[in-house]
Amino acid sequence: MSDTPRFRHAIPMLVRFGDLDSMGHVNNAKYATYAEHARIQYVRDVCGWNGTWDNEGMILAKITIDFKQPVLYGDNVMVYTRVSRLGSKSFTMQHQLTVQRGEDAPQLAATMETVMVAYAYAQQVSIPVPTAWRERILAYEPTTPDS
Repeated sequence: MSDTPRFRHAIPMLVRFGDLDSMGHVNNAKYATYAEHARIQYVRDVCGWNGTWDNEGMILAKITIDFKQPVLYGDNVMVYTRVSRLGSKSFTMQHQLTVQRGEDAPQLAATMETVMVAYAYAQQVSIPVPTAWRERILAYEPTTPDS
């Protein structure tokens, strides 16, 4: 069962024919792409990121995916995203991917967790999570622990 009420940020995901594997369901590697798309949209919407990595950015340190059921071509897919931990140089994002087939209720298809590190691409070093990002995340996700 989905826990989507804890997730304020959601985006629909289009399942493309090219996302399918030879078994006719979404290839497991595409789930990471779906999480990537969701986290980039989250940073744009919540943190106000302008789409460039000139000053500050983030880099993926870890991803964990738990598959619950297959996603098929034509499924209505939503990816829910939240920041569950906010550290000094990194933060953890949780994602829930749900599918809806026809008139059925949405069902949980996967849970994903990513650890993101704040990163200065020009200097190739990790940096503290930008203050503006921290403030906006905490305002948007008031239950997120700030450590």
